Order: sequence, then C-alpha cells, then structure tokens
Amino acid sequence: MEKSLLTIALALALAIFIMELAGEDSIWIQPTLSDPLVASSSSSSSSVGSNTDRSTLLPCEGACRPSLPLLEDASTEGLLIQVGTRLRLRGLALESCRDFPRRVPRTAGTLPSWPVGPLIIDSLREDPLYGQQLPPVSDSINENACQLCKQEKLTFEPPPMYCFPCGARIRRNGPYYAYDTRDTHHSVCIPCYNKSRAHTIEVEGQMFPKARFQKKRNDEETQECRGLHVPSPQSAVLGASDLPRTALSDHIEERLFKRLKLERQARAVQTGRSFDEVAGADGLVVRVVSSVDKKVGVKPRFLETFQEDNYPTEFPYKSKAVLLFQKIDGVEVCLFGMYVQEFGAECAFPNQRRVYLSYLDSVKYFRPGIKAATGEALRTFVYHEILIGYLEYCKQRGFTSCYIWARPPLEGDNIFYCNPTIQTTRTSDILREWCLAMIRKATKEEIVVELTNLYDHFFITTGECKAKVTASRLPYFDGGYWPGAAEDMVNQLHQEEDDQKLQKKGNAKKIIRKRALEAACHTDLSGNASKDDMLMQKLGETIYPMKEDFIMVHLQYSCSHCRSFMSSGKRWACHQCRSFYICDKCYSAEQELEERERHPSNSRETHKLHPVDIVGVPEETKDGDGIIESKFFDTRQAFLSLCQENHYQFDTLRRARHSSMMVLYHLHNPTLQRFNRAV
Repeated sequence: MEKSLLTIALALALAIFIMELAGEDSIWIQPTLSDPLVASSSSSSSSVGSNTDRSTLLPCEGACRPSLPLLEDASTEGLLIQVGTRLRLRGLALESCRDFPRRVPRTAGTLPSWPVGPLIIDSLREDPLYGQQLPPVSDSINENACQLCKQEKLTFEPPPMYCFPCGARIRRNGPYYAYDTRDTHHSVCIPCYNKSRAHTIEVEGQMFPKARFQKKRNDEETQECRGLHVPSPQSAVLGASDLPRTALSDHIEERLFKRLKLERQARAVQTGRSFDEVAGADGLVVRVVSSVDKKVGVKPRFLETFQEDNYPTEFPYKSKAVLLFQKIDGVEVCLFGMYVQEFGAECAFPNQRRVYLSYLDSVKYFRPGIKAATGEALRTFVYHEILIGYLEYCKQRGFTSCYIWARPPLEGDNIFYCNPTIQTTRTSDILREWCLAMIRKATKEEIVVELTNLYDHFFITTGECKAKVTASRLPYFDGGYWPGAAEDMVNQLHQEEDDQKLQKKGNAKKIIRKRALEAACHTDLSGNASKDDMLMQKLGETIYPMKEDFIMVHLQYSCSHCRSFMSSGKRWACHQCRSFYICDKCYSAEQELEERERHPSNSRETHKLHPVDIVGVPEETKDGDGIIESKFFDTRQAFLSLCQENHYQFDTLRRARHSSMMVLYHLHNPTLQRFNRAV
C-alpha cells in the first residue's frame, strides 16, 4: 500500500513539472485511496486502460454503477471535465470510481485539496443524463449513503397489481384487500370487496372466506441490488447493429441517415458554421426484432350479426416490432419502439391491404437534445422520419391505407416499462397534432395522398358517395377500439331483445342525435330496424366526439363512389373537381346513367373524366423477409411483462442502459430462459 502511494506521488510530481513546462491550465490526476469517493474501495487505484478489476462497485454497492462493462476503447470517454466552476461527467462508460481520472484546475502551481469531490458529486446529481433531478440532501449525510447520488437506497417501480375478480388495476398507494395462500397472493379492490354481500369472495372460481382478507396499501417497495455483482452476459459484447437486418430496417435506416445528413447541412447553413462544427445524431440503429404471422378472430356476437354476408371468421396478418437504439457514451440505449399489424393482399375484405399502427412509445434520452433546422426537436425529426419511412415502405409494397388511434396511453399501456418522470404524458390534442405533423410531411413527399378519419370515411355519406353504411366495411384489427366496443354493443342489443325491452318501449319516442341519424342513414328507429343499423348508430354516437383521434391515412386513392381503394386498373379523375376519383367498376356504372345523373350530381353540367393508369402497386404485399420469432417481443404485453418481472425500467438513463443491455441479451439469445436479476 505504501509503495503504491509513493508511486502515485512521484507520478503526480512528474505530471506537475511537465504541465508547468507546457503552460497548461489544468492537469490529469488519478484519485487516491484517501479520496472520499473511493474510500470504500478495497484495492489500490490504477490508471485507465490497465488490467484492473473493472467490476468493482461504487460506494452505493451497485446502484450507481453503469450496467455495461468498460470498453477498452472508452478510456478517453469516461472523463470528468471542468465546466465553469464545477466538474461534470463527460461519459458513463466506466464502472469503478478508481477508473475515474480527474481534470482539476491548477492554481499558482499547487493542487487543490480533495474537497473538489463534492463538486463532482453535485455535478453528477444535476447531470441530465441521469434522467431526473435527485431530491436535495442536507449537509448531514448518513454514513451509509452513496457518496455519488447521496441516497441511502434506490427502489424499483413495483410490478402492477390487479384485482382478481374484476381485473382492474389497483392504483399505487391505494387500499386493497389481500389474502395469501401458500402459492398465490390474492388481491381484491375495495369496490369488489364491498360489493360482495356474502361471507365469501369468489376468486378464479374458488370461494375464500371474506374474514381472511386483510386490508393493505399498495405501497411496498423493491430495493435495487446492493453489494452483489452480477457478471454481464457474454453476449453483452453483441450490440444492436449485430441483430439481423431486414428489408424494412434497411429501408428505414437508409432514409433516416440521408435525411439526417440533409438536416445537419441545413442547420450548418442557418448557424453559419461548417458541417463538422454542428452536432449530429450518431450511433443510431433500427432493427425489426419481431416479425410473426398471426390471426385475429372475429368475436362471436359480431360474427353472428353478419353471418348471412359470409363475413370472415378470422383475418391473418403479420405482426412486427421495430426498435430504435442509440449509442450514448459508449452504451446502446433503446429509445423508440412501435408495433404494427400488416394485413396483406391475401387477407379478405375489409382488412385487405390495410396497416394498423397499434403501439408507439419512446423515452426521452435522445442525443443531442437540440432543435432541428425545421424548429422541432431533433428527436421528433428522427421519430417522424422512422414513421414516414415505414409508410413509404408500406406504399411501395402495395398497402392502401394505415390507421392510427392517437390517444394517450393508459397506465401500463406503454411499450417501455416506467417512462422517465421528466417525460410528461401528452394529451390527446398534442399527440394527434404530433401525428398530423408527421402525415403532413409525408403528404409533401406524395407518400400520403389523402387524410381523413374513421368516422368520416365509414359512418357518413356526403356528396356522391354511394357506399353502404354498415359495420361489415369497418377494418377489424387486433386490439383495436371499435371491435371490442361493437361486441359490447351487440351483446347489449341481444340483452334488450331477451328482456323484451324493445317491445315495452315500442310506443316511446327515442331521442336520437341528428348526427347519429345521418351516421346510420336510417330514420325509422322502430322495432324493424336491423341490428346493423342500430350498431352503426351506437358506434357513431360513441366515436363522433373523438373522431379526430381515429386517423386514417390513404396511401392509395379511394373511389369517391364506393369508397374502396384502387390498386389496379385505372382511376378516373375529374380535372375540374378536387379529389374526385372513381374506380373502373363505378365508371362503368356511371356511363349507364343519363347525362343529368352523372358527375357532378349537383350541377347541370357534365364533367369529363380522364383515365389514369395505376402503376407501381404490386399484386403481392409480402416483403420477402423471414419470420423473426421471440417469445419476449412477439407481443407488447410479453415484452412489458418481461420488463416488469425483472425490473427492466426506463425511468432513468442508468436504468435504461441496463434494461437495453438485457433487451439485447434476450434478442441475441432467443432460446434461453429469462435472465433473472439477482437481488
């Protein structure tokens, strides 16, 4: 120990002498065992890049240790640099305090005393890379507290708890009743407990004595790993770029990198700097991590309503999951994800050639955190380009439309578990405008040819539209809003019939909104109204207040008469009317009418229709990519459950790094079991 300290002292003296000769205003030094930051370390300090044990834990015994091992080429990235009067962390690739070289100011040829340590600690506490500002700490710090983050313990977000009888989520810090058996923890919400008037409560088909349930509060905490070092998996050296590439990921990456280069050039011109002098978004990787064939079955009551129309019993589709990674300070972090459903040309109507953007999610750690040349955040620019690239890819493959439900996610309805606390949940208006801004960009590039919403396209008939208003025309998506709502409404209609409520109220006049009447195209609301008409009426009443949230993106032109999308043959366009196109079938029917009944219907004049060949729309929509299966990523719920059970959280950048590392571990080892976190 004494020999080691003597060696360090000689090295420091030599460094001071050399720096004085060079006239530098600062020097690089290595912390010693007397430094409060490494006082708890058990071995002597070593220089960066040496063969020391890089798994040594920080003073908080693991809670503040970055997740990935130190990379050999990162010796110049994990440095503490002086910014003004304090020291800040330039990189977090190092694992041990003893690996932190320090750059400290030199005053009058003397070194400052080691109280510069608190500057480093305060800088780390305020560093936005941690994802949030830690709470203030008083001058008197517990001796057991971590000297970096000054916290005695860090806790995980507890896994969500649900009521067994009703399935509702029990809110955090909320009361509930619990009964523990040898194998299972039974939880019951307050309403279900109070609703049970008997002396027993039914849970999963079993009856339990009500007296045995104890009232508790959902406030239990799970503490992070302390003092136990878990070796990083061998596959940690494999990054996102090592994942298999697909035609979709290559298309999105090629477009994204090209657009980022143009944006950076525009930003350089705006600021009067050279291309290399402005910051750019580096280390981005886009990969398709799941691509599997699935089927969505039609719910029984809805299928029964349209069985005479030979409505399909199921719709096959391909489910895909796309993730965006960025290398931040030498560590890859998963920043953006989306799940999509692709219903190809082989799928039956009404889902044929449709795409459903089922889930979108992101975490706010993108670097650099600057504005793009367009004035929006650079991360927004990147996420928009990913979505536009996907729409462009779908258009090239022959898909005709894409559907987006722009609503804020409910609790537990995200892709990433525990979004950062600094990341506010967007309102429905803000989220919708975010999507519309992306669609406007795609429209300028002629990727999108028209924008409408589910209500205006399927529930109302305006102008010369001759399409039938029926629920059988609505696309039926897996997990979509309206299929579940329609099934509940059909059940309600059947219940009304069984209870003979319609007959009892046959003489009563129903008060129906005018919009609902127009939506159903049916004014006779007596008992002879069909279930289809009544279903569309109820759906229209439900969807209308939030119709702008059900965004419908047209990738190909739709017929103004029958509202079907045109993917082959000719479309007949009117040069005098804006956005009027009809298909070959409707054009043939138009020619059989008298001239006064032809387009336009509200004018005595007859407009001439011009044929336009439909080109560039392939007959098949398959992309040629193989199946990519992963039991942890094939569904959003499977991925979310994996993160919840193993505390793969994204609420801070440090945790997001560890979680992203484990995501890559599971992706590179799809056949292995879960990598359970040691606690």
